[in-house]
Amino acid sequence: MKARACSLALLLMALGAGFAVAGDDGEKKYKRPKQLSVPLSAPKVWSAECGSCHIAYPPGLLPPAAWKRQMDTLNKHYGSNATLDAADEQAIRDFLAATSTVNRLPLEPSPKAGEPPRISTTAWFIRKHDEVRADVWRRKSVGSAANCVACHAGAEKGDFDDDRVQIPK
Repeated sequence: MKARACSLALLLMALGAGFAVAGDDGEKKYKRPKQLSVPLSAPKVWSAECGSCHIAYPPGLLPPAAWKRQMDTLNKHYGSNATLDAADEQAIRDFLAATSTVNRLPLEPSPKAGEPPRISTTAWFIRKHDEVRADVWRRKSVGSAANCVACHAGAEKGDFDDDRVQIPK
């Protein structure tokens, strides 16, 4: 019985939000799970507002501090004014803060001063996409590194499993 309980505990830990693994250099690195599921309780305002110009990115793709910076700079959101009414903004802030805690990576600075963090410039993203040539990002069918759904059909639900990637022509 003890062995079964121990096996269950190990399985639950492996299926958890994330875990540290040793990198090639022996340094511990955070490894995100393949499934960054978006909770069914996600507020409709989040998917409606954030998904009106791009996919509503799963909160676990950035740490809480990065989402705070995103929300603090909505008036200049990558060149657009994405401000919201106070109630909608607070609902989204609360949701992002609560559900992004699975990402324990530090806040990475944006490459452009004053710009909020970009998922596509994080060390994790770059490491996971290091085999994607620059011309692939420029394909009309892809558009940019920010267009996750071009290659990850389940991106809006938080599914970024490498085994299901389909790079369009």
